Amino acid sequence: KQWYQRRVRVTRTWVYIAVFCFSGLLIIYLGGALSEERALDTSTVPEMLGPLHINIDGIKVAYYDYGSEFHQRSVILLHGARFSKEDWKRIGTLDVLRENGYRAIAVDLPGYGQSEPLAGSQKVSKENFVEALIEKLDLGVPVLVSPSMSGGFAIPAVFSDTTTLKGWVPVAPVSITSHTLDQYKGLDLPVLAVYGENDHQFREQVEEYLGVIPGVAMKIIPGAPHPCYLDNPTLWHSVLINFLKQLN
Repeated sequence: KQWYQRRVRVTRTWVYIAVFCFSGLLIIYLGGALSEERALDTSTVPEMLGPLHINIDGIKVAYYDYGSEFHQRSVILLHGARFSKEDWKRIGTLDVLRENGYRAIAVDLPGYGQSEPLAGSQKVSKENFVEALIEKLDLGVPVLVSPSMSGGFAIPAVFSDTTTLKGWVPVAPVSITSHTLDQYKGLDLPVLAVYGENDHQFREQVEEYLGVIPGVAMKIIPGAPHPCYLDNPTLWHSVLINFLKQLN
């Protein structure tokens, strides 16, 4: 009888040990599976995927897409001649827009950064590139931000009969004089015109042409040169977000 009781106790001990080990392994497995699932779930953090690419009529276009869950509130960020989509990432504009509930699309314009030149397309031109981008990414009615050189891409879209924008943020853009003062006076679109206090090359054009747009908001970045948003990102983000909130 004593031998039988000892055998029962030993058996119970081994059962307890087996159950304990199995439970531990199960916890480790489930924890690893959950961690892997979280690591793979990048649907809400597209910036972790790095630059994306789309094909627009035969040309490869590189872009960042932050906050794709906010697809009804899109902001397109173009860039100047010496810059690229990377500058919007570097100064935090992509993060700021996403944190405030906007989908931010920072694109390398054709022939710049990681995007191919327009020469590879028979249908897409400088004049209709923005329209093609909006359609390709299904951006709905976005706000368009266009610094410097990108004005050559943005202004045709602003005055196009087939492109619908929710707002326009020209940052001392080129090609302002491609349209007349009367055309700017007739522009029916919310506009935030931004320029640097020390932008001696474009400041007068911005004030003369964009200043006549009905209801335009003019913002000078104190002490800043031509790429004023790079000089004071904090102020730039504040001004941009305030404008976007007014549109909503």
